[in-house]
Amino acid sequence: MMMDLAGMAERYLTARDTFLSNARKAGWQTESIAHPLQGPGGITIHTDIASAGNPDSDYLLMVTSGTHGIEGYLGSEIQSRLLAEGIVAADARDCHAVMVHAVNPYGFAWHRRVNEDNVDLNRNFIDFDAPLSVNEDYEEFYSLLNPVEWNEQYEETLKGEAAAAIARLGLGPVFKAVSGGQYRYPQGLQYGGSGPSWSRQTIEAIWSRMMTGKKCATQIDIHTGLGEPGVGVLLTYGAEEQARIRRARTMWEDIFVSPPPGSGDVMAQGVLGPRLEEMFPKEDVLAVVLEYGTLPPVDVLHGIAADNWLHHHGRIDSPAGSRIKQLMLDAFYLDDAGLREKAYLRARDVVSAAGRYV
Repeated sequence: MMMDLAGMAERYLTARDTFLSNARKAGWQTESIAHPLQGPGGITIHTDIASAGNPDSDYLLMVTSGTHGIEGYLGSEIQSRLLAEGIVAADARDCHAVMVHAVNPYGFAWHRRVNEDNVDLNRNFIDFDAPLSVNEDYEEFYSLLNPVEWNEQYEETLKGEAAAAIARLGLGPVFKAVSGGQYRYPQGLQYGGSGPSWSRQTIEAIWSRMMTGKKCATQIDIHTGLGEPGVGVLLTYGAEEQARIRRARTMWEDIFVSPPPGSGDVMAQGVLGPRLEEMFPKEDVLAVVLEYGTLPPVDVLHGIAADNWLHHHGRIDSPAGSRIKQLMLDAFYLDDAGLREKAYLRARDVVSAAGRYV
């Protein structure tokens, strides 16, 4: 299969139109924030917001998609179906519900995980006035992941060496080395940026506005590309004694809790959720990730590395470009109706539980 510029534009516009249409049909209010750059074929791209319930309530429930661009296609379908099925009532009095569609609209439309500056948003939410962290383990993989030349033979080399590294070191250490973020190579994989991105500033502004007057909030960010196909794993950071973690356990017994930011865990640095919690330290804020598996880790890494090469050394409007864009979609979307149904039912249960908290 191939995904050309016209196909990318159509897929983005269809996802956006469905989300906005379903929101309006369900009685939600909508608004749109245009991105300063264009999508494939010159289309206008947006971060869209739908809201319902009682804005004056003490409780905010926010569901977001597309923080990692192309991962938003499954998230978009989930959001649109939640709206169509009325999982959160538009006239709820004890909850203010908000859905943010395409936190990173540039990556969403261009079938990239990163934004217009090659920035991984989940490594961008840091204090750029402080010294930038150094991911020394990334150096070992830099040349493998960021080649100047790319062909099908190199693809096999990359997948072979990545599989060997996982077998030698374990998936966890390789994942941290590759996905933990780096601030040294702007054209390299997993770049965290040199300052707050447009998408970061936009979602922080949305969050600040929606949190006005709130005492409690739950934020659910939908992701894909890690884990068993179609299985949605709930993740957050923290310590079991924290009130927010105790609250999480009352809503979802199966949430996975990893060490908190500042614990030395590189995977907690620069992530959206902890930043949203940090912005309102006096309120009861709980941010979680709902992560769905797609392809094996080596295949996902293959797609990301190929896409990074394409945008820095290749041509999107070429047969190789179309093939790589399809690789990205394969890596971050579930092209199987049964798995998408499984993913939706999991999301429905997660969001319903959060909505019932109050």
